[in-house]
Amino acid sequence: IFGYLFRMIGRGEHAEELTTDVMLEVWKSASTFKGESQVSTWMFGIARFKALSFLRRAQNTSVRVEEAIEVPDPREPPDEMLVKQGRAGRIKQALGRLSQEHREVMELTFFEGFSYPEIAKLLDCPVNTVKTRMFYARKQLRALLGAEVAP
Repeated sequence: IFGYLFRMIGRGEHAEELTTDVMLEVWKSASTFKGESQVSTWMFGIARFKALSFLRRAQNTSVRVEEAIEVPDPREPPDEMLVKQGRAGRIKQALGRLSQEHREVMELTFFEGFSYPEIAKLLDCPVNTVKTRMFYARKQLRALLGAEVAP
């Protein structure tokens, strides 16, 4: 939950606070969980609502995508580490240029490991809409990154 909120918000202290809010909401609303989806999907739905509410309150129209910090492998040559860091930076910038809808399905799929049906339930849209958003998100990323990375 924290990782998802951190990528949505982009600031650790706010993501921590929202994670606490999500857990409190889960605790208070546990009796309303109907079991129609996985608990994690339900919790991510609460997290998504909290993140979007926070962003609206902050009047921040662009959601920043932050990637997890990787601990460098000391056995890896420094030049290879620099290439990987540069590539990660370009991917991060490209993800930041996607629309919120496209970025969100990319994050939920690749960072959080959700399936298309789970994402559809979370976003309250048809599975085909999720597939379409993913198709266009990948197409946009290819255009932004060129031949360097093929998501």
